[in-house]
Order: sequence, then structure tokens, then C-alpha cells
Amino acid sequence: MRCRRSTRSPSASPIGAKGARSADSRTSPTKEKDMLKGIAGRTAIVTGAAGGIGSASCRRLHAESANIVAVDIDEAGLASLAAELGDRFVAVCADVTDPAATEAFFATAVERFGSVDMFHANAGVESKVIPVASFDLADFEKVMAVNVRSAFLGSSAAVRQMMTQPTAGKIVFTASIAGLKSDAGVSVYNASKHAVIGLARSLMKETGPLGIRVNVVAPGVVDTRMMKPLEDGLGALAGIDGATLKAALLAGIPVGRYAEADEIAATVAWLLSDEVPYMHGEVVTVGGGLYP
Repeated sequence: MRCRRSTRSPSASPIGAKGARSADSRTSPTKEKDMLKGIAGRTAIVTGAAGGIGSASCRRLHAESANIVAVDIDEAGLASLAAELGDRFVAVCADVTDPAATEAFFATAVERFGSVDMFHANAGVESKVIPVASFDLADFEKVMAVNVRSAFLGSSAAVRQMMTQPTAGKIVFTASIAGLKSDAGVSVYNASKHAVIGLARSLMKETGPLGIRVNVVAPGVVDTRMMKPLEDGLGALAGIDGATLKAALLAGIPVGRYAEADEIAATVAWLLSDEVPYMHGEVVTVGGGLYP
């Protein structure tokens, strides 16, 4: 994969920005006493940073006074986020499925800020809505590369870096409630999120003795750009339009609405903080009551 709207290589130099504006009050602690312990002054790498959950995670961690290294292939999205957040922020346009690019953005974080204390393995794409019998191999390989391979490469690099540091780090994977259940037509996406949860559960066995905490956030239905194609695809599979399918989805969620990306980011920040030192190897669902 190449960075969109860019001529840089996957290990491109960081995108700089000057000038910051205040973050949305929904994601920002309003007083120092409201801030989560153990985030201020530390450094987080967030992959898939230009997307809905990724950008919300960057905003929330930045509001908690963390240094942010934001990674995505969407150069325009990164530039917009850099202009918004300003200081303590480095954007790197890179292919998270590439081993060399992964090593490069970890090196960038260490060079710029001195450490990697938090890693949010968040890069992900949706799959086509298609029965297994009519599978699309290219779609399968793309989804597995972005959703699983990048999580494996990133978490491996994170652990190796964190092992060299005096302060133990934290890793949070973005999976999905789809990684805990099954649905017709989305076998590729479901399989990728089951794999992410399996990776995290194995990794936490290895990192527990090292003091490196590993957890998973499993969102339910989130109001991001990924939902419209899913609504349309699942609707077509069921013989209804996307709007009707959305109404059916909402009817099955006890709180009656989709999640906002900010609400997922708040959970990610909590898991990356020092507030919950005994949380390790957990899969935290954020689904408004929707559970498999």
C-alpha cells in the first residue's frame, strides 16, 4: 500500500504542523484533577490515526497531555489532524502492513520523544459483504493484512521497544464485538477480529511477567465512515435497503444509537492509563448493551 495523496515512501518523514486549537470538550479533561494517571508526558503511537476511532484516540490522548505519533496512509487526514493538535504531535504517513515501515515509525517516536509508552494498534478496514462460497481472495488478503498483520507487526515492535525502557508500557488493540460473535456475509471481517483477540490473548501471556499490559477494546456499532458500506451490504444480502437495515440494527441496541468514536477513545485512554493496573488480557466491549 502507498500513502494516499503522497509521493513519499512507506517510511516517509513525519508531517509537521504548527498551531493548535482546543480539542472537543467531549474528549478533553477540563481540569488537571480529571486527567487520567500515567498518560501526561508519555508517548503513544496510534495506527489508523486518520480514521474515526484513531483520530478520536489521538485527540483524547493529546488532551491528556501525551505525546502522539499518528500513523496512517491517509496523508491528507494526517495533515488535518496535525493542524488541529499542533504541538506534541508527529504524523507519519506509512504502510502499517510493511515491516520496514513499522520499524521506521517506532524509530521516529523514539527519536522525537525518547520512548514508546503506549501503543494503540487500531488500523483496520472493513470487508466486502459476501458469502464464503463467493469469496473474493483479494479482499480477504487486504483485510487480513491491515487488520491482523499490522497488529502483529506493531505489537511485536512495541514489546521490543518497551522491554528496553525502565517504565513498563501498555498496548491496546482495537478489535470488535464481531470478534466475539458470527454474522453471515462478513466472515472475512469477523475472522480478522477473532484473530486480533487471539493475538492479544497470547501476547498478554508473554508480556505479563514483563509488566507490559495488553488489552483489547471491542466496539459495537460505531458511527464512522465504515458503517454505510456495511449497512448497504448487509441490507442487500437480506433483500432490504441500507436505511431499513440500519433501523433494524438500532432496534437491537438497548441504548438505541450507534456509539461515537469519542466514546471508544475514552475507553482506550483508560486502558492505556495507570488507573487500572490489574487490567491485563481483558476484552472490553463497548456496545451500548449489544453483546454476542
